[in-house]
Amino acid sequence: MPEIVENLPAILLEAAAAELRQTGFFPRPQVHMFAEDMASPYIGYIVCRPFYRGEDAATAIAGLGLLPSVMALTRLLVLWEDRDLRTALEMPASADAAMGFSLLDARPDGHTLRWHPFEAELTGVAHHGDYQFRTINPRWREPSRFEDVPLPQPISDLLGLWRELRRDDVRQTAIGLQKAGYEMHWVSHDG
Repeated sequence: MPEIVENLPAILLEAAAAELRQTGFFPRPQVHMFAEDMASPYIGYIVCRPFYRGEDAATAIAGLGLLPSVMALTRLLVLWEDRDLRTALEMPASADAAMGFSLLDARPDGHTLRWHPFEAELTGVAHHGDYQFRTINPRWREPSRFEDVPLPQPISDLLGLWRELRRDDVRQTAIGLQKAGYEMHWVSHDG
């Protein structure tokens, strides 16, 4: 288990950086799910549904904890870009917040937050239909690591939802989340 937990953050950061370089968009918040009692513990991940700023963003992000709760998963790795999250939640001074990816390693009894700040180097323009967006190359700064620090409320709510194990039907829960716009990606273990 420790090998994938140690390697996945670097993979996720590179994928997020590649998305910024190609599209100019930050990845939506996502939860990578683990069942540490299984031979192959990495289950897959769920990406947040599209949302409007404010309360809808908070509800959508907190909803990422539902499926891991129903599946009784033992560990989560949550990824989000901090300034983007603050803007979506309409937090004061969000435009002045530092840019950086937060990687939260959550366990039933606590969490570790890894903060990966960067400066945005504008590199070009990506075209999305009739719209253009500036593409970004993140220039990484010194990362930090924090144990059991306070988290943005929707992230705390996500963890609270996950830690309240539910006995709902996994299939029906997954279908409901997909209908709501969440994206699920499962790992295939059949070789």
